Amino acid sequence: MILLAALLLRFNIVNSNQAFGAIQAQVQFEGDYRIGDGQWQEIAEGQHISATKGDVTLRGNFFFLTPDGERVDDFSGEIPVALFADHINIAIYEGENEPFVVDAENPLYGSTVCGEYWTAYPFFIGNDEPVEMVVHNPHRFGNEMAIDEMLSNIAIWNDINFERGILESGQTQRNTGLFFVMVALVLLGSALFSAMLHIQKNRIIFLLGMTILFAGTYLMFSAPGVFFWNDLIVVNTTVFGFSMMFYMLFVSAIITYFLKRTKKTGQIATCALGAIDGIYFLLPMMVGVYFYDMWLPWVITQSIVNAVLFVCLIKEYISSNSENRWVYIGVALLLVSFEADAIATAAGLWEGGFVSKYVFFVLFVAALFVVLRLIPESINAAEKAKELELHKSRLEAEKSIMEAELKDNRISIMLSQIQPHFIYNTLGTIERMCLKDPEKAFNLVRNFSLYLRGNFSELDSVTPIRFSEELKHVEYYVNIEKVRFPDMNIEYKVEATDFVIPALSVQPLVENAIKHGLMRLETGGNVLIWAYETPEHFCVEVKDDGAGFDTSLPVDEKKHVGLRNIRGRLKAMVNGELIIESNIGVGTKAVIMIPKE
Repeated sequence: MILLAALLLRFNIVNSNQAFGAIQAQVQFEGDYRIGDGQWQEIAEGQHISATKGDVTLRGNFFFLTPDGERVDDFSGEIPVALFADHINIAIYEGENEPFVVDAENPLYGSTVCGEYWTAYPFFIGNDEPVEMVVHNPHRFGNEMAIDEMLSNIAIWNDINFERGILESGQTQRNTGLFFVMVALVLLGSALFSAMLHIQKNRIIFLLGMTILFAGTYLMFSAPGVFFWNDLIVVNTTVFGFSMMFYMLFVSAIITYFLKRTKKTGQIATCALGAIDGIYFLLPMMVGVYFYDMWLPWVITQSIVNAVLFVCLIKEYISSNSENRWVYIGVALLLVSFEADAIATAAGLWEGGFVSKYVFFVLFVAALFVVLRLIPESINAAEKAKELELHKSRLEAEKSIMEAELKDNRISIMLSQIQPHFIYNTLGTIERMCLKDPEKAFNLVRNFSLYLRGNFSELDSVTPIRFSEELKHVEYYVNIEKVRFPDMNIEYKVEATDFVIPALSVQPLVENAIKHGLMRLETGGNVLIWAYETPEHFCVEVKDDGAGFDTSLPVDEKKHVGLRNIRGRLKAMVNGELIIESNIGVGTKAVIMIPKE
């Protein structure tokens, strides 16, 4: 969009041969006027004469005014008179003299003059014969008050101070606009800085910066005396026009930024507005129309988009809390000011952009307030993001170390489980049973192979498994031991299975209960495997009524089938813990507790 605007500006400059300076004076015109072929009416002070309802003919005399505003009736002589033209052509008739015509075909100006400018021609002030001026408006929108502006700004050129005075009258507005532009550049720099830090809120800083940038440009090129500041009329008109368009486009984008429930609608409306604005930039370069003539369809397009956004704001206002409602009221003010200026311009109530200029200051203050809050937040967010990134790197490094340790633990516990004497004893039992009871031998071989497969598969497992899978592995082991020790009793009490657990974490506890608990008894013994849940935990309890041990004495975990490894894997994988209670002659209870979180 900005590139198209730059191309349009270049196109209009290249195709314009206008290069004309202006002078100013101060004169009052008294007489009559008529619109088209209508009735003659007296020109009254403060009266509005429409410039968009047909050609206007002014008939009367020019009178010099003193600095106090008093009329000098007897002033005469050939005096240059300055006229202000706002997108209008003027034909001037004095008696029998050849008429002076100021229009787009005048070679003095060139064929593409369309804008606001001052022009000066010699009149015989005080002549008894009236002067006629025929004003032709080639447009039908935007300069409704062109006649009023021309009559109120007629002056004589007495010296170079006239130009200086006109420039000074718009100096405050131009300086304000320039200040806006400078602040906007700072905001855009802040937005770029935030984008480099990948901070999400940089978008609103960018939108505010662009909006203030074009608001400042609008203020500079709509200030009084812009023709003396830059006498290239086509530049003034082009920059003035696309600054309005860009300002409202970024206003629409700001409103869309704050939408939540209706954001999609706002995005579609804003994107459509941008595309149509691009067409308005292209048309003057492709067909024989003035860029100024694109302003009426643009106002209509912008008003339609404003209506859509206003409905979106109403819906957001209704559904939002009281704190956010002020935001929606504030951005709605931007839409209301535009529509007020558009209606007033068409009706000739005041000069276009009158209300929006005041809203610019409100937007400027609000933008500074928002940015002064966002930039410190952005810097803090960037620092936190950097800290989180470092923390993430540390966690990944710790995770890699932990995974390596877990793998070592799995290998260690697998090797500790498959001890040579257990393999020899089981194979010896199978050998004896092959002759006495082949069917039992078959079942024992099957359970032994499944048991070994479960142990070896753990070398590739890096995540917890379902408890039901771990329970099957326990059953394979218990079935092997019950063949060797048929007088022991193993009981299962499964009340919860919907959780995960590190593999080979329950089976070693059952093995401990049998080897270090029941085998120290003369006969029999019981082992209970109980899975249950509490409001905060999933629990697996392995309880035996075997020999027990003194918990006050140091425990050599190397002799207890990898208890250290079980605790480490429980903590690393599921943030669980292992609690062991025991009493000599009573038995031992081992409880695994896994938080539900």
